[in-house]
Amino acid sequence: MSAARKPPPDAATPPPRIARGFINIASLSARAAKPALGKRGFAAAEILTHWPTIVGPELAAFACPIEIKFPRGRNAGAVLHLRIANGAAATLLHLKTPTILARVNGFMGYGAVASLQVAQGPLPKRRPEPPAVVPRETPTTLDDALAKLRAAVELRTRTRR
Repeated sequence: MSAARKPPPDAATPPPRIARGFINIASLSARAAKPALGKRGFAAAEILTHWPTIVGPELAAFACPIEIKFPRGRNAGAVLHLRIANGAAATLLHLKTPTILARVNGFMGYGAVASLQVAQGPLPKRRPEPPAVVPRETPTTLDDALAKLRAAVELRTRTRR
C-alpha cells in the first residue's frame, strides 16, 4: 500500500545538476531547438545561423532558408526551400544556383542538397549590426593622461551640481 520513498537528500551531497558544475548555454539551446528545427528539416541549426557566411552577404540579403526536405530514408538528394524578397532576386538566384548548392554542400560536408525550390515572400526581419567599436585614443605621456583625467573629473562634477 505504501510506496517506497526516497530518503531525504543528504546536506553534504549537492543535487546532481549542481554537482556537474556550470552548463554551457549552447548545449541547452541546441537541445531545446532540435525538435522544432528537425520538423523543418534542419537537423543541424548551423545552416540557419551561418547562412550569411555560407552564401555570402549579398545573397543572404534577399534569400533565406525555410526548410530542407530529404527523400524518405536518404541523407542525400534533398531540396533546399528558400524564400526570396522579390522577382529580381529570383533571377539572380537562378544564376547563382550552382554556387549556392556547392557552398551549402561544402558546409554540410557531403552532397546533401541536390536542388533549390524558391518561394517569394517577406523575409524575416534582420537584427541590426552592432555599431563598430571605435578605439579610444590612449595618451602617450603622463601629462596627457592627467589632462584627460582632469577634464573627465571636471565634466562629471559639473553635471552633478
